[in-house]
Amino acid sequence: MSVSFTQFDESAVVILKLLAQYFPTPTEIGFNDVFPDAEIDANKRAAHIGTLAFLRHEDIIAHEVGSASSFILTRKGLALFNEDIFKHLNALLTHEDNNI
Repeated sequence: MSVSFTQFDESAVVILKLLAQYFPTPTEIGFNDVFPDAEIDANKRAAHIGTLAFLRHEDIIAHEVGSASSFILTRKGLALFNEDIFKHLNALLTHEDNNI
Protein backbone atom coordinates (compact mmCIF):
# COMPACT_ATOMS: atom_id res chain seq x y z
CA MET A 1 0.00 0.00 0.00
CA SER A 2 1.26 3.47 -0.78
CA VAL A 3 0.34 6.75 0.84
CA SER A 4 -0.89 9.67 -1.25
CA PHE A 5 0.52 13.01 -0.16
CA THR A 6 -1.47 15.07 -2.68
CA GLN A 7 -3.99 16.62 -0.27
CA PHE A 8 -1.40 16.99 2.49
CA ASP A 9 1.01 18.73 0.13
CA GLU A 10 -1.63 21.17 -1.04
CA SER A 11 -2.29 22.44 2.49
CA ALA A 12 1.18 21.98 4.01
CA VAL A 13 3.04 24.04 1.41
CA VAL A 14 0.65 26.99 1.69
CA ILE A 15 0.58 26.82 5.50
CA LEU A 16 4.35 26.70 5.88
CA LYS A 17 5.00 29.45 3.34
CA LEU A 18 2.45 31.73 5.02
CA LEU A 19 3.93 31.13 8.45
CA ALA A 20 7.45 31.75 7.14
CA GLN A 21 6.34 34.95 5.44
CA TYR A 22 4.90 36.37 8.67
CA PHE A 23 7.32 34.80 11.20
CA PRO A 24 7.23 35.40 14.17
CA THR A 25 3.77 36.94 14.05
CA PRO A 26 1.02 34.39 14.79
CA THR A 27 -0.88 33.92 11.55
CA GLU A 28 -4.41 32.75 10.82
CA ILE A 29 -4.33 29.58 8.78
CA GLY A 30 -7.88 28.33 8.87
CA PHE A 31 -9.27 26.70 5.74
CA ASN A 32 -10.60 29.98 4.32
CA ASP A 33 -7.29 31.73 5.06
CA VAL A 34 -5.35 29.12 3.09
CA PHE A 35 -7.92 28.51 0.36
CA PRO A 36 -9.89 31.78 0.06
CA ASP A 37 -11.21 30.98 -3.41
CA ALA A 38 -11.99 27.31 -2.83
CA GLU A 39 -15.53 26.11 -3.04
CA ILE A 40 -16.84 24.22 -0.05
CA ASP A 41 -15.30 20.79 -0.34
CA ALA A 42 -15.68 18.58 2.73
CA ASN A 43 -12.78 16.32 1.73
CA LYS A 44 -10.41 19.24 1.12
CA ARG A 45 -11.43 20.86 4.43
CA ALA A 46 -10.91 17.57 6.29
CA ALA A 47 -7.48 17.14 4.67
CA HIS A 48 -6.55 20.69 5.71
CA ILE A 49 -7.59 19.99 9.31
CA GLY A 50 -5.63 16.74 9.24
CA THR A 51 -2.59 18.55 7.87
CA LEU A 52 -2.72 21.09 10.70
CA ALA A 53 -3.05 18.28 13.22
CA PHE A 54 -0.06 16.45 11.74
CA LEU A 55 2.13 19.58 11.61
CA ARG A 56 1.24 20.37 15.23
CA HIS A 57 1.79 16.80 16.39
CA GLU A 58 5.23 16.77 14.78
CA ASP A 59 6.08 20.16 16.38
CA ILE A 60 6.54 21.84 13.01
CA ILE A 61 3.99 24.51 13.91
CA ALA A 62 2.73 25.75 17.26
CA HIS A 63 -0.76 26.88 18.13
CA GLU A 64 -0.97 30.42 19.42
CA VAL A 65 -2.76 30.47 22.76
CA GLY A 66 -6.00 32.42 22.65
CA SER A 67 -6.81 31.89 18.99
CA ALA A 68 -8.47 28.95 17.33
CA SER A 69 -6.59 29.20 14.07
CA SER A 70 -3.39 31.23 14.64
CA PHE A 71 -0.08 29.42 14.39
CA ILE A 72 3.67 30.09 14.23
CA LEU A 73 6.61 28.07 12.95
CA THR A 74 8.64 26.18 15.53
CA ARG A 75 12.36 25.46 15.41
CA LYS A 76 11.57 22.34 13.37
CA GLY A 77 9.40 24.38 11.03
CA LEU A 78 12.14 26.96 10.52
CA ALA A 79 14.59 24.14 9.79
CA LEU A 80 12.49 23.27 6.73
CA PHE A 81 13.61 26.65 5.37
CA ASN A 82 17.25 25.93 6.33
CA GLU A 83 17.04 28.37 9.24
CA ASP A 84 18.39 27.64 12.72
CA ILE A 85 16.90 30.00 15.27
CA PHE A 86 19.47 29.07 17.92
CA LYS A 87 22.41 29.86 15.63
CA HIS A 88 20.69 33.07 14.62
CA LEU A 89 20.14 34.20 18.21
CA ASN A 90 23.60 33.09 19.28
CA ALA A 91 25.16 35.18 16.52
CA LEU A 92 23.17 38.20 17.67
CA LEU A 93 24.04 37.69 21.32
CA THR A 94 27.76 37.12 20.79
CA HIS A 95 28.40 39.82 18.21
CA GLU A 96 29.86 42.85 20.01
CA ASP A 97 28.80 45.35 17.36
CA ASN A 98 25.15 44.38 17.56
CA ASN A 99 23.07 47.29 18.83
CA ILE A 100 19.69 45.61 19.06
